[in-house]
Amino acid sequence: MRRILLFFYIFMMLAILPGQEIKINEVLYDSEGSDSGNEWIEIYNNSTETVDLSGWKILKAGTEFTEVFTFPEYSIDPLSFVIIGEENIQFADFTTDLAFQNGGSATDGIRLISVDGIYTDTVLYDSPNTNQLTDDNGNIAEFFAPDVSSGFSLARIVDGMDTNDCNADFFACEYLTPGNSNLYPIDLAISEAIIVETLTGHQLLTAIQNLSSIDVDNSEAHLEIAVNSDFWGVIDLPFLPAGSIIDFEVNLGEFLEGYVIIQVNLNYINDLELNNNVVSMSVLNGFPPVVINEIMFKPANNAVEWLEIYNLSNCGCNVDNFRIIDASNGEIIFQGFIDPGQYLVITEDVESFQNSYPDIPSSIIIEADSWTPLNNGEEELILQDSLSTIFESLCYQGGNISTGYSLERINPNLPPEIDNWGESIDGATPGSRNSIFIDFMPVDARLYIQPNPFSPYNGEHTIISFDLPETLSMVTLKIFDLKGRLIKTLADQDMQTPIGEFIWDGKSNNGKRLTTGVYIILMQATGQENEKVYELTRTIVIAV
Repeated sequence: MRRILLFFYIFMMLAILPGQEIKINEVLYDSEGSDSGNEWIEIYNNSTETVDLSGWKILKAGTEFTEVFTFPEYSIDPLSFVIIGEENIQFADFTTDLAFQNGGSATDGIRLISVDGIYTDTVLYDSPNTNQLTDDNGNIAEFFAPDVSSGFSLARIVDGMDTNDCNADFFACEYLTPGNSNLYPIDLAISEAIIVETLTGHQLLTAIQNLSSIDVDNSEAHLEIAVNSDFWGVIDLPFLPAGSIIDFEVNLGEFLEGYVIIQVNLNYINDLELNNNVVSMSVLNGFPPVVINEIMFKPANNAVEWLEIYNLSNCGCNVDNFRIIDASNGEIIFQGFIDPGQYLVITEDVESFQNSYPDIPSSIIIEADSWTPLNNGEEELILQDSLSTIFESLCYQGGNISTGYSLERINPNLPPEIDNWGESIDGATPGSRNSIFIDFMPVDARLYIQPNPFSPYNGEHTIISFDLPETLSMVTLKIFDLKGRLIKTLADQDMQTPIGEFIWDGKSNNGKRLTTGVYIILMQATGQENEKVYELTRTIVIAV
């Protein structure tokens, strides 16, 4: 019994000897061009102790194993590499003639043997095993690493990891790493992401997929997140089993009002397939910073069509690959940069546009990458960024617009409803304030009309604004003449917020332009909580 225990103890001690963690880690046996002078082999100490390699041997085999190198007095540090190369290998620690077999018709091999001959590490590649080469257990080998193409190395998938199955342990490595960790071609991919607003802020939802055949440790892969090009943080990924898909979510917190771009980079040092490692998305939080402000869809004398966009914000906006989509799904795609509070004119042909408007600075004119004709009648336009976030959607009826006149937005700070548009008084105003522009009401006004008087005969509109002290449920807004006859209904028991505005073009309910004179505006509003009724009246003057 003591002999059995002693034998078991010796066996266990041998099983954990550091020398048994010395591995053939990477081999270049078939270099591009001539092999002579260009071959090398990398040995790796996969233990945490220094190992004396003095007298250890490297053998090669075609029909049988023969010695090609014996280590002189030399010790290898823990988790370190040593390179044995031929005469042209400048990074080699030792130089010798190797002349490894290139495979191609039968199994070839390379073997590392300890100085006492007890420990071996064998790499067998290509098949069939015609010459019955043996594995580390002394058996005729059955598992073989691939025969690599010229210029590729034969490398362990994981440094020092040995299952005694060469087919499972080694791969054909395109990116050689002598003296460094092997780069197995891991492919991690990040799916298209979405942003969801929750009670605790904005949440990023995506999925991470390990497209590789080996696991990825959670200490090696992470997400790097940027918000509006500013670094937000790094998130470590969980353990990713081979072939797995893992749903992933990150709480990004609250966003400031405005336009936000989020970019997520999936980083992993061994991931060499980078075209599926980046995903971007955008969020529009509140009113869009960039809006469509003027449209020329019916130019005169064969002039070119164009649109104008306006930057409402106090920050510059990159509009690269933005697009305007029409009712037939045609696209106007453009690129550029729009300064805060400035205009950008997009046209099908810059030269033709400048012939019609020679005084417009060329710096605010851009030629679209693609153009779709704008309808002269009914049309729908959608402005969206390259990430498919919609900035705004609008419809217009162009039948009543004169040829050579643009359709102008009355106030770019108001939604693009049909009553916020009108024919330009000046023909067109590309690159400058619209001719029918009307500003907002003062903050302290309860019912305010601007401008007053106004002239529908000159294409003018007026904005009727209200500001009431509580949340409303219903609003009625009507216009009467001095005899008390109802002329125009702008709102009739419509649900509204306590602050709002209506745009009036000076026309009656039957679409006719009113005569000059004084008219009465009556507003009635019912509070949502206590059903208190507010009633406000103002006079408005229509001038010639």
